[in-house]
Amino acid sequence: MVPGLLLFLGGTAFPAMLPGAKPKDFPANPAKHVIHIQRDAADDAQKKMIALAESTAPDADALIKAADGQALAKDEVQWWHGETLGIRIPYAVTGASVEYYKKLVEGYQKQAFKRYIEPSSRLDYHASVVFQKEFEHQGKAYKDVHVVTLKLSFSQQFAASTTEGMDFEKQRTVILDAKGRVLAISGDGPTEVPVMAI
Repeated sequence: MVPGLLLFLGGTAFPAMLPGAKPKDFPANPAKHVIHIQRDAADDAQKKMIALAESTAPDADALIKAADGQALAKDEVQWWHGETLGIRIPYAVTGASVEYYKKLVEGYQKQAFKRYIEPSSRLDYHASVVFQKEFEHQGKAYKDVHVVTLKLSFSQQFAASTTEGMDFEKQRTVILDAKGRVLAISGDGPTEVPVMAI
């Protein structure tokens, strides 16, 4: 039984709690916090292409602009452009971003909560690579390239905060030549993150 109403305004939901509703204690429940990571590679060469795509940093100038002019992190390659509910929001899907959300969900798996509704979270990540003799992307033609697709989705409901939840999806396509040089990237950019509240 949901103890409140959901009010959505401009992509954000605002709380309308029922009178007398009180949070309950929920013990750690790993079953409610799911991690699914899959990297499809037929051989070591394809594994290398996925690793290269995952390690490629987004354009620094574009990222700074998306982050409202804030300087980039000095101790790591930055892949996020801001935070919502204390959670980094991806500008680009990278190996570091996957590891970040994995650790976040692993933390929720071990955590006891005091909430109105039992919290849940989920990370789904799928990386794949296909060799293309000829490939057209955004109006440009390529030959003999490896096309790597990185798809990430993340959600958390009442884990980061007592009454709020969020979810988003992000996809990145990286085109590499036979030597592993990056020829083009698409999908990088700010991510819209609707917030729900009870």
